[in-house]
Amino acid sequence: MVHSDATGLSAGEFFTDREINAQIGLNDTPESLWDWLREGAVSSHPAGYPVLPHSSSESMFYRGQSNADHGLSSSLFRVLRASVERVTEYRMAKVEEHMLQVMRRQGLGRLMTDGQLLGLLQHHGIPTRLIDVSKSPLEALFFAVDQDHDLDGRLFVIQLHPSDGGGIDTINLTNQHQLEWADAARGERYAKSSWTGRVAVIDPHDLDPRMRAQQGCFLVGGLIASYSRRQMQFRGHVLAPDDLVKITTLSIRFPQRNTAGKAWSATAWTVRIPARWKRPLSDLLRREKDPITKDTMYPPLAEVKRLAISKADELSRTNWPSRKRPRSRS
Repeated sequence: MVHSDATGLSAGEFFTDREINAQIGLNDTPESLWDWLREGAVSSHPAGYPVLPHSSSESMFYRGQSNADHGLSSSLFRVLRASVERVTEYRMAKVEEHMLQVMRRQGLGRLMTDGQLLGLLQHHGIPTRLIDVSKSPLEALFFAVDQDHDLDGRLFVIQLHPSDGGGIDTINLTNQHQLEWADAARGERYAKSSWTGRVAVIDPHDLDPRMRAQQGCFLVGGLIASYSRRQMQFRGHVLAPDDLVKITTLSIRFPQRNTAGKAWSATAWTVRIPARWKRPLSDLLRREKDPITKDTMYPPLAEVKRLAISKADELSRTNWPSRKRPRSRS
């Protein structure tokens, strides 16, 4: 295979080449995607197709994005990429460190570890290296269809590979005073290989009502790097590092064939959601027994506070009918 230099490849081109819409039997209707998701987002196609595992498991995570042309990356990486030519682990760590210091000076994070504070910041729109995912495909679908109705969206299905012991890589930030990856950088250009190839899940266990509603957790790991046993190809070319990070900033492979990929920490598949499907799918989410809408996924606690206080005051002045006590038997 020919190794590619920076090719000008876009994430949208790469993902279009690997979409599994046809392989999982989607037709030209939003209901076909809805039925597939309701059935567990699994595949029954024979081995050899770039399709999903045959059964769901705790190692599966989902992410919806409203723009099909965007890569799978953290918000902190995107902020840095807009300002510098090359994002490194060193630069990520330095910005992260200073961001935490600034937030603590603003009064955030009392009695919280740095990891807990990062989780809080990420879930309220402040850039971090954490990537939001959901444990449920329907909640992830919401983020792909809720906005940008004139653009195709994208759904990612991500499987973390189990360790030799059978479990997936997890990081518990509750008991760590210092971030587990705080010393991962090796100078200004390199990083520990053990961190570079790692993809771990962080489950903050209902950090707030929003996290609970979204069945949310985070993926985290080192910036992806191209090694001989860990490469991705596009139309006969091995992708250079500059192109890899356009696709994903984590060590997640997007296979053309359903092969093992043991050198990778995770495998992902992607489904395109045509723009014309977004509103019908939003309607289906809204009709769920537990509706999935903007208000339920982003519980508006601050906005409804005045209503709640007013209602409590109103109810406190209500003359409730008294309950009659049952006559005691003599």
